[in-house]
Amino acid sequence: MRAVPSARRTRRSRPSLRTRIRTFWLLGLFVIAAAVWGGWTLATLPAFHLHDLAVTGATRVPRGEIVARAAIDPRANVWLLDRGAIERRIESIPFVRTATVHREPLANVWIDIEERRPDGCVRDAAGHESLVDDDLRVLTHTCASDAQVTYAVRGIIDAPPGTFLTDPELRSLQADAHTLASTGNRYRSFAHDAYGELDAVMQSGIDVRFGDDDDLGRKERLIGPILAEIGPRIGNVRSLDVRAPSTPVVEFWK
Repeated sequence: MRAVPSARRTRRSRPSLRTRIRTFWLLGLFVIAAAVWGGWTLATLPAFHLHDLAVTGATRVPRGEIVARAAIDPRANVWLLDRGAIERRIESIPFVRTATVHREPLANVWIDIEERRPDGCVRDAAGHESLVDDDLRVLTHTCASDAQVTYAVRGIIDAPPGTFLTDPELRSLQADAHTLASTGNRYRSFAHDAYGELDAVMQSGIDVRFGDDDDLGRKERLIGPILAEIGPRIGNVRSLDVRAPSTPVVEFWK
């Protein structure tokens, strides 16, 4: 009997990666081009151009200055804006503590401002004046009437607005002023004498010599009872010396 030869099985080889890429490269280019075109169209769509710009929280800084510092291109897609860069530009304005940029559909931008409040007026040995906030940032070179106190330093401080002052003596005076402010009595100026000890002038004009910073609160608590004991003669008091709390000294005008 004649044998029938078995059919040869042929193995189909899989196309190589290069072959598959060559086959679909036109499709890939088309997809990429479509994605680029779609992204460009979306980015430049007039519906996403700046429609309205609102500014809230600003009372000292003019709206025009904030808008100018924000430098938002009215033809830019508001959803592609670099919010961090805009906020940093606005926060370079001396009176601005923080700026927060919000975006709202379809193309509205809202900038919320937190302003800095004057804390005191710094006066240096050369007569330069700088209005500062509680972070010792220079706000202006003109001391406003709402500056709470004056810090008189023995060095020279002449820094442009927007600068954060780091003078150690100024930091010490401010810390003492904030400590004394919590006690209730009002002071209008703080300075160090030739020995680096604290002198403060009350709103009434009485000069209080505190000495060093040790136990500042205890020394300050002596002032109320001393003045109460003086009674009607308080208007003749020139200074109080509480450097030695156990033996305070009262000096009267002659």
